[in-house]
This record gives sequence, structure tokens and C-alpha cells, in this order.
Amino acid sequence: DPACGSGHMLTYAFDLLYAIYEEEGYTPSQIPGLILTNNLYGTEIDPRAGALAAFALTMKAAAKRKLFLKDTVDPNVCVLEPISFSADELSYLVTEDGDRQAEEAFWNQFAEADTFGSLIQPDPALTARLKDHLAALGDEGDLFRADALGLAQRVVRQAEYLLGRYAAVVANPPYMGAASMGAKLVEFATRGYPQSKNDLFAMFIERNLELAA
Repeated sequence: DPACGSGHMLTYAFDLLYAIYEEEGYTPSQIPGLILTNNLYGTEIDPRAGALAAFALTMKAAAKRKLFLKDTVDPNVCVLEPISFSADELSYLVTEDGDRQAEEAFWNQFAEADTFGSLIQPDPALTARLKDHLAALGDEGDLFRADALGLAQRVVRQAEYLLGRYAAVVANPPYMGAASMGAKLVEFATRGYPQSKNDLFAMFIERNLELAA
């Protein structure tokens, strides 16, 4: 669910998946962990709603398996965090032989994540390349650089979430006509979703088709 809110659709899907696993002969002790590890993914822009979604799924699992809380599996709920970098930070995040403009755009693609959410479309090849580059970087004892590298790792994680191809995408997407959108969202919609820019829900429908395998 690319706009999961507090997880209503994910918790319903948990019950459905539990029944499927039972029919396939899995034991009750196995099923909750398997569902949370392999089957349910949610993305959200509101931290409180995302925390509630993760909590609701954890409680679903605990209700099915009493010992689950002693050996928990973290639900796959990603709250997209706004992240941006200064010019100085970008100077050591970009590669020496890459497209500097494209790489800087990659690192700052989540600057408005709390507005654009799952509509952000990371570049797959660039994500893989910069993930490898990031793994080779060290903070050299600099606390500020260490903080920036930590945020960069978060950018990669968020990008990977939005690159996933899922068997099914289910959502109650936000509805908002272009007349109610702020200037940044209008610009983002015009650039990234020219066919569906007139309403946020239509943009999500287009995006969901990309997320679905």
C-alpha cells in the first residue's frame, strides 16, 4: 500500500494471507513472521500514521502467535522522511566520474518527501550505483560527515522501497484536484505525471501501475 495511513488495508490483508498460508499447510507459529517478512509492504508520509500501521501489524501477529513479541519481526512499513543535503555534503556524496547533476538530484530527491510521497520515482541504475559508492565511503572521524552518511543511507533505503515491484498494489490514494495543489506539487506533477496531473488520485493510479509486477 503506497499510501498506507494507519494500516487498515494492510491489517485486512494480513487476515487474508493468514488464511492462504493455513490452506497451504503452514503451521500457526510460522505464519505471522512469514507474512510480515515476505508479503506486506506499506509506505506513508505521516510518521504517526506509519507508526500506527507498524503497531497494528505487530498486534495482528501477536494475536495469532502468543510468543511473537519475544521474537518479533519488524513490519515493512517505510515512512518517507524529507532529506536534503548542503552543497558541502553533496561534494563527498557524488562520484568523481558520474553525472554530477543527476547524482545531486538523486541525493535530494526526498527533500519534499512529506508532500510527494510514493509518487517519487527513483532511478534504478543510479540507486544501485550510488548504494555501492556509499558503502565505500567513511566518515574519517568527522561527526557531521557521519550524520550526512547516515542520512544518505536512509535515502537509498527509501529509494529501494519505491523501486519494488509488487504482486499486488492496493491503496485508497489521496484525492486532490490541481486547483488545490501548492506550487511545488503542481510543478512536480507537471514534470513527472503529465497525463494524470489534474488530480492526485490519478497520479497515484499511474504510479501504482508502475509498482505492480
